[in-house]
Amino acid sequence: MGPRLEVVVIADDLTGAADTGVQFAAIGHPVYLTPVEHIGLEAPRRDAAASLAVYTHSRHLCAAAAAARLRSTAQALPSPRPRWVYKKIDSCLRGNPGAEIDVLIDTLGFHAALVAPALPAQGRTTIQGVHRVHGVPLTATEFARDPVAPVTRSAVAAVLSSQSRHAVGHIHIHEYGDLGHLGRALERECARGCRLIVCDATAQTHLDQVAELVVRSPRPLLPVGSAGLAASLARQLSPSATGRLEECPRLEQLLLICGTGSPVTREQVAVLLGRYRGVRRELDPVWLARASAVERRRCAGELTRAWADGVLALQLRSLPPAVGPVSPSAAARGLARLGCELVRASGVEVLFLSGGDTAAAFFGACGAQAIRLQREVLPGLVLGRWLGGPADGLPVITKAGAFGEAKTLMLLYAQLSGGIAS
Repeated sequence: MGPRLEVVVIADDLTGAADTGVQFAAIGHPVYLTPVEHIGLEAPRRDAAASLAVYTHSRHLCAAAAAARLRSTAQALPSPRPRWVYKKIDSCLRGNPGAEIDVLIDTLGFHAALVAPALPAQGRTTIQGVHRVHGVPLTATEFARDPVAPVTRSAVAAVLSSQSRHAVGHIHIHEYGDLGHLGRALERECARGCRLIVCDATAQTHLDQVAELVVRSPRPLLPVGSAGLAASLARQLSPSATGRLEECPRLEQLLLICGTGSPVTREQVAVLLGRYRGVRRELDPVWLARASAVERRRCAGELTRAWADGVLALQLRSLPPAVGPVSPSAAARGLARLGCELVRASGVEVLFLSGGDTAAAFFGACGAQAIRLQREVLPGLVLGRWLGGPADGLPVITKAGAFGEAKTLMLLYAQLSGGIAS
């Protein structure tokens, strides 16, 4: 039996597990990111006290299948039980949050779940129960047009209620300011029979109070949210932590693998290559899904010869529809396999993966054991190092597809290369 895990983050995709799990690195214990299939494997995390960020690949499943996946995840958690369990949900409410929260409440014995998906640093806020991105209700944003998991409701309670067996309550924005008042608001909702309680939040200080309520409650509460609430919880768990954050690597070559169809990432790549030298290749998703190993090696060789230094950005020509010649997951796997060939064939110094499905596909294709999360380089961009497989030791940076501003990748490359970006 290994030492007790400090924190386990359970997320439905890899980039979410990374940007949330890394918030706990400052506590002073290593944080390892791994797929749910690896929970039971002996890994470096078992050699010392550590935290774990687990991704369950459940965002695109139906609610029943996602619930079954979460139940097996909860049952596979190592003994003794982790000190803290954090349920990471998408900051734009994609996936199956209601069904997955239900399972953790019921399986792990939580009194209630405090659900605060807000991420103010990325413009995600909740007020009067309505979730917004930069002030725009979810159903009027690009997330309503997600080709795989479109969001059809802006009210957090409506999203949860469509999947949960439990009543959903609400803590309003005017109930913040005094922890006692906030606690009484929680008890009021619990007395009404609510087990999932949505928390308004428009600023990090609101999330700080939710986290304090979780830590101080005499009854076990499940914190549910994105990286914002996780950052607040980490500060509550170790307010004087001085955990050493590792330095960013210095580089000349950056390989970007962007399987996401988000227009945000496409704009970021365009701005980056408008400022720094590099090569961009848009690849046919049908070819990627069907290419043989020989064809991928040939393509990797051609790309390596064209890429002397600077940036190599690989993108899909277009995101395939859910029903078509190939599925988005098949295209992501093909793109990941091509990326692995490039890692083997060239002197990649840092790998950048954008999009949770793409990052998970690369994890599987390279046969890694885990990623040790190190630091947040920029908001939502997480630096780690691969453990195991042909990419062992390689620095990797992950980003959710829709995170960041137009200059985000340009600023990242400037930081890594020692350049100056205006």
